[in-house]
Amino acid sequence: MSSPFPKEYKLNNGLTCPIIGQGTHGVNDVITNVVYQSIKDGVRFLDCAFIYHDEKEVGDGIKKAIADGLCKREDLFIVSKLWTENRADIEGEMKRTLEKLQLDYVDLYLDHWPVFFYYDNGKKIMSKPMHVMWAEFEKLVEKGYTKCIGVSNYNVQSLMNLLSFCKIKPTFNEVEFHPYLYQKDLLDFCEREGIKLIGYNPICRGAYVNIEKSGLNLLEEPVIKELAEKYKKTPGQIALNWQINCGVIPIPRTGKPERMKENLGSVDFKMEDADYEKVSGLNRNHRFNNFTEFPGIQIFA
Repeated sequence: MSSPFPKEYKLNNGLTCPIIGQGTHGVNDVITNVVYQSIKDGVRFLDCAFIYHDEKEVGDGIKKAIADGLCKREDLFIVSKLWTENRADIEGEMKRTLEKLQLDYVDLYLDHWPVFFYYDNGKKIMSKPMHVMWAEFEKLVEKGYTKCIGVSNYNVQSLMNLLSFCKIKPTFNEVEFHPYLYQKDLLDFCEREGIKLIGYNPICRGAYVNIEKSGLNLLEEPVIKELAEKYKKTPGQIALNWQINCGVIPIPRTGKPERMKENLGSVDFKMEDADYEKVSGLNRNHRFNNFTEFPGIQIFA
């Protein structure tokens, strides 16, 4: 059965990427097998990061899948990220990431957080400013270490700053995006600038989600359950389908390969416009990943 959505998106640098991917944060103990099985089931977009401490394990899964003939390297879209404390030697960090992933290049390298100083035992430590960091990111493209460069957790103000001086535009912005945090203004701005949004925590099951504390349980929302019954899909597929319809690439993470196979089924149907509006109506502007532990401030304030 053909999908009502495109198979891939064309990016602002002329390359393409899949419309759905898989996150790896928080499943380190089984991630090698999960990556292998997910590739076997059709996943082609994999998102990892230095701070997830999973690049080696993700690389092992990719290496085995390629060796077993499940795919070719060029079939995959592999993402990793630079941690904000590691900006002193960006090219060195890139090389270490490639060594752990056992790859010659990644498809996308992201600046993980728009934080350019941090606190260590109360002492303020300065990192490289954005314009210096981005110039080094551009060199990573020129040297063939990555095909695309982008950012993560950047708001409109940070993006406007970056766009005022960059030579290579960011291809992606990876942010928390789900029905409880429908960042439409950010989405509209990125679409206008040709920047593709990747949405993490798309079904609100991230490692930092505390359903009891927040009182928000997306998969138990009456609207989500009602639509799941109407379209004969799971609540998770409804949530992911809503995000795909927004033009955002969801990267649900799971430790269960069979769940990722289910997630891929979220591209096989389209809901009525009124039903998408019902899901959008769940917006609470609620951010689960309120990152205050590091650098000790609320960057989304």
